[in-house]
Amino acid sequence: MKELSKKIRNAPKSKIRELFDLAAGRSDVISLGIGQPDFSTPQPAIEGNINALKEKITYYAPTKGIPELLQQLENKLKTVNNIETAWKENIILTNGGSQALSLAFASIFNPGDEIVISSPNFISYFYLSAFFDLRVIEIERKSDFSPDIEKIRDSITEKTKAILINSPNNPTGYSLDMNELQEIVEIVKKHDLYLISDEVYENYLYDNSKHTSPASLKDMFDRTITLNAMSKLYSATGFRLGYVAANKEIINTMEKYHQYTAAGTNHAAQYGFLEALKMDNSFFEEILKSFDERRLLAYNRLNEMGFEVVKPKGAFYIMPKIKDYNITGAEFSKRIMKDQAVAIIPGNIFGSYSEYMLRMSYATQLEKLEEAMNRIEKFVKKL
Repeated sequence: MKELSKKIRNAPKSKIRELFDLAAGRSDVISLGIGQPDFSTPQPAIEGNINALKEKITYYAPTKGIPELLQQLENKLKTVNNIETAWKENIILTNGGSQALSLAFASIFNPGDEIVISSPNFISYFYLSAFFDLRVIEIERKSDFSPDIEKIRDSITEKTKAILINSPNNPTGYSLDMNELQEIVEIVKKHDLYLISDEVYENYLYDNSKHTSPASLKDMFDRTITLNAMSKLYSATGFRLGYVAANKEIINTMEKYHQYTAAGTNHAAQYGFLEALKMDNSFFEEILKSFDERRLLAYNRLNEMGFEVVKPKGAFYIMPKIKDYNITGAEFSKRIMKDQAVAIIPGNIFGSYSEYMLRMSYATQLEKLEEAMNRIEKFVKKL
């Protein structure tokens, strides 16, 4: 048999999914691994999906998405993100935030282009870069997980095509402040780059942190690709619906790739997303308070245990450093799963600078999170 694709074959299977599989069917495992909100999907989203199926909406949807949903997203982008779009030209529906990323990479990059990414960062960015023959310029974050703007500035070459930001960030929980965003924007403008802005955690912000979409800033819409999804705000990861907002030329390019790969998104589910967007977001206020309580519990307990830990500003992840324990994140993850039945993601899958880190998701019930912290404390006392 002839050789299979080297790019795909040589990419490792997702360590996050591996932990998910290991935990499946084991009642004793507490998972701090999966980035999935634990509250129920709002009923209007479910009813919208059900009603569409009752109406036998099971055929292909328009490639970019149903007009009603695109119009609702245009309104959301304007009122929430201060981004002016035209729904017919500037928005496309995707199969979750993951495909939104794939479309962004497919639409702007050519082999040999460079992309600048702060590290640690979301795992998919690195492997998508490999799949599209990009060179990743990986910039180590500062000790508080803020981006190193000077190193980003110094990294730009004639081959650099884009900078990618994810704020609030998975895996670090860091949220860019306005000054940092403005500095990155100035680099993008100066060097005629694109800015890919992954904003799926825009609603998960703490300690008075504010989210600003870079596409809303002066002269930035045409060079910004804004990615978002239904999954985090509405706890609807299984709906697999995301979207991209960008200039007309980029969206048209994405549409071509979308047509010949996925051919569209789940038709009935789009009506669920439509009904969700019509909701008042006040439903999320109590949910965010709960996540904030979990955030503080995780931060305080890990700090008391002796981890070097930065208090997250957003999302629902915390990334403790474990150098003092003389053990890598990969070994820690493997041993605590066996010893204490706690699933934790090793830091090294998120880039080159996080071998001695762990990523924990606190998107789990408070009682389970407390028990997980108790088990972690038992484990580290043995180290």
